[in-house]
Amino acid sequence: MRWKRTPAKLVVTVEGEVDTSTVRRLKDSVATARDNGEDLDLVVDLRRVTFLNSAGLAALVEVASQCHRVGQELRLVCTTHAVLNPIRLTGLDQVFTIVDTP
Repeated sequence: MRWKRTPAKLVVTVEGEVDTSTVRRLKDSVATARDNGEDLDLVVDLRRVTFLNSAGLAALVEVASQCHRVGQELRLVCTTHAVLNPIRLTGLDQVFTIVDTP
């Protein structure tokens, strides 16, 4: 996982599986990015994620809650079934702002 800051947003790029064993890295990457630009919108790019389980979903909900508390916009970049299916099945597609590109 890596992040970069642009003039208008922070982009955290996530790759591989997001599960119990990797969710801490996701949270840490997002926290580091937010510490370096909390006033910017946050984009979590999940296009290279191959698996997303309930631990990953919970982490995304936690990130969304943190963003909401400080008035920061969060967008998820989702284009694969591996990510979209769990989000849709849990109804989180009604909660998250989902886009096709960062």
